[in-house]
Amino acid sequence: MLKRKNLYLLLISILIILLFNVFKLTPLSKISTYLSFAISSFGHILFYRKKHLFPKKIKYWYYLGLTTMFISMIVGYLIYQQSFISGIVANINFYNIGSVIVFFYFFLKKEISFIRLFSIMKYISWFLVVFIALMVIMDFKFINQSELTGNIVIVNAGKLSKDLTNFFGVYWLSLFLIKNNYKYLLFSLLFFGANHFYEIQRFVLLVDILLIFISILIIRKSNRAIKVIVPALFSLGFIYIFLSSSSTGQAIIDRFVEATKLFTEDSNSITDTSSAARVYEIDLAINKFRESPLFGNGFYRASDANKVIGEEAYFHVSDVGIFGVLFSLGIFGVILFLQQYRLIWKELKIKSKNHYQLCLTLSLVFLMLYSLLTARSINNYTYFFFLFSFYQMSLICNTPNIIKQDDKEK
Repeated sequence: MLKRKNLYLLLISILIILLFNVFKLTPLSKISTYLSFAISSFGHILFYRKKHLFPKKIKYWYYLGLTTMFISMIVGYLIYQQSFISGIVANINFYNIGSVIVFFYFFLKKEISFIRLFSIMKYISWFLVVFIALMVIMDFKFINQSELTGNIVIVNAGKLSKDLTNFFGVYWLSLFLIKNNYKYLLFSLLFFGANHFYEIQRFVLLVDILLIFISILIIRKSNRAIKVIVPALFSLGFIYIFLSSSSTGQAIIDRFVEATKLFTEDSNSITDTSSAARVYEIDLAINKFRESPLFGNGFYRASDANKVIGEEAYFHVSDVGIFGVLFSLGIFGVILFLQQYRLIWKELKIKSKNHYQLCLTLSLVFLMLYSLLTARSINNYTYFFFLFSFYQMSLICNTPNIIKQDDKEK
């Protein structure tokens, strides 16, 4: 029986690696894509046969994800004759919610331990942080072929997926908030810092700071608040000194200033290339939205890009946040997007019983803050559904026992 549970734990761990996109843009990305598709197909069958076992909230967001996928596929077919197969490929981040169903079912059905699972995830995340740091130090790069376009892509440390390291940045922050041990705060800063090992990511840095502020607001009425506020203010003071007194800090400020010109000036007067490109992308997204305002233009396969945006156009839906949602899913997508924020707002009002629940709550907050710029909760709906389902598991499980067991192990 023990061996069988270990086998299920191993399978769940593999699912975790896939759902956190650990292999994205690596030589293993194609294998992980095929594996995710196969597991998701099984998950949809499993849901059909066992749907009575799933909570109403899981069913609701599952059906909403599938509905969005079908709307996108139908719109893609009607507007630019995208085939059924291309439609599945283009909307794979909706189709793969089936893998979350498999994760949810086996986690609860086989009574997988939160502690053992997090322990395995912890080792993987430490390995990733060290690996990313070594890639930066050694200037190591992957040479990979894009699954979407077939083009050769050079992948540096900055392009690797940071989903799992960000998740554990939140995890260590949650432990700090619960247990008041400053080593957890240092671990949190290290894991969040993995985003910036190769190059400072200005928006991610802003999201990190906002998340710390929200964390303080969550615990502001507890006697732990002062122990959090003091190091938080110290950290912000250190960041201010760094930004104001170093050439690197000044360069970061200049990039933020350039980014604000998105709202005040046209692309010709913006010197930052990424900001200038976004002005063009926003303009394209708005024009396309006007042509199909209700359900947008659907998600399209990279090979069909010429049919949708033209041969010379540069456009990525993840670059322009809400405008990308308007482009892809129109008013329907915006309603879905706002509903996700409403959900997170409601869940924030539920008091977390332990650091697992707090971690999963703050992970959803981190995702939705990040989605303000990238709309990732829509463009990668599977990841949103995964974090939400994981959070629901923490509510369903006997969390007081989790705390006691965790304390015994420590």
